[in-house]
Amino acid sequence: MINSRYTVHQNNTSEGMVIHMTMGAYIRQLRRQKDMTQEELGQKLDPPVNRAAVNKWESDQVTNIKRRHIEQMAKMFDVTPSELMCFTLEEKLSGESMTIELVQKNFGDQAVRLLSYFTKLNSIGKEKALEDLDDLSSLSKYNSESGSK
Repeated sequence: MINSRYTVHQNNTSEGMVIHMTMGAYIRQLRRQKDMTQEELGQKLDPPVNRAAVNKWESDQVTNIKRRHIEQMAKMFDVTPSELMCFTLEEKLSGESMTIELVQKNFGDQAVRLLSYFTKLNSIGKEKALEDLDDLSSLSKYNSESGSK
């Protein structure tokens, strides 16, 4: 079971205003976008639930929803379970920050710089960068395995 309590509030961030929606409000929005009734949504789940259960989810009256139902609704609405549960951008960025710290700890500042540049590239640029790195790593002059640093 996963806790579905989230608070609706607004934050002013450097990226502009961010609106945090409750999980229930987001389920309602996604269901309506699919032109489904609460009854239809409930019947598409396995095991099925009744309209009243979906109504309680959407009005945030339920403190938890079965993980299985979250996964099924996420697939049905073409979102990730994390998105359906309204995990915030701040939580995502916190995880990314931890990842960057691990890269820095294990591979140094140059690896962090490399990732920073790489993430700015489009898919064609990323492919070209990988090709160039492959070429460089095959040259003994640039290869750390050959003893040069």
